Order: sequence, then C-alpha cells, then structure tokens
Amino acid sequence: MPNTLLLHGVTSFNAGHYFDAHEIWETLWNESIGEEKRFVQGLVQLAVGYLKLSSAQYRGAQKLLDRGCQTLKAFPSTYAGLQVKVLCAVSNMLVHQLAKGGVPLHFRTPHIQHIKSAS
Repeated sequence: MPNTLLLHGVTSFNAGHYFDAHEIWETLWNESIGEEKRFVQGLVQLAVGYLKLSSAQYRGAQKLLDRGCQTLKAFPSTYAGLQVKVLCAVSNMLVHQLAKGGVPLHFRTPHIQHIKSAS
C-alpha cells in the first residue's frame, strides 16, 4: 500500500478536511487490490460520513459512518499502522446517537493514530 497517500489522507482527516481525505484515499483505493482496497474503502466511507456530518446531513452521515465501521471491523485493531479500532469506537458512538434522533451540535472529531513500525 503506498504509505505516502495513506498518511497524507490521515493528515487531512485529522485536520478535519474530510473532503480532501476522501479524495486522497479514493486515489489510493483506485490503485489498491484485495484486502488493501477494502480497507481503504472503509476509510473513504468514514471520511464521507464525517463530511456529511459536518454539513448537517445526519441521515447520510449515519449510513456512511456505519458502513465504514462495518467495512473496517474485518481488520485487526491496528492495520497498515493505523489504529482502526479507536476510530470506529468514536464513529460508532456517533452512529448510535444519530440513530436515536440525536443531532450532535458538537461532535468529537476523531483522530486517526498512526503507529510507526520499528525499523
């Protein structure tokens, strides 16, 4: 997996630039195959979900955040150096709040933690 695009997307996502993260990861998705493609698909879904949430499109946000977490739950808690479990835990809390009709005026912006591998 081209680590540069993956991490560039993480930087954009963590800064709250969800559209940019989506675009970067979509480029990576087009270049990926197999399980890596599926992993990036989950990241793209989450980025679009947070984009929709930030523009008060709550129903679409709920669906995409849920899909993204469903896609990523097939992966270990840390995959490609990213802490997926933590990201999905925050996202799932928002999904449940939205499912109950809650409108998060202030939502906790998730932060994707990158674990640097020992070389």
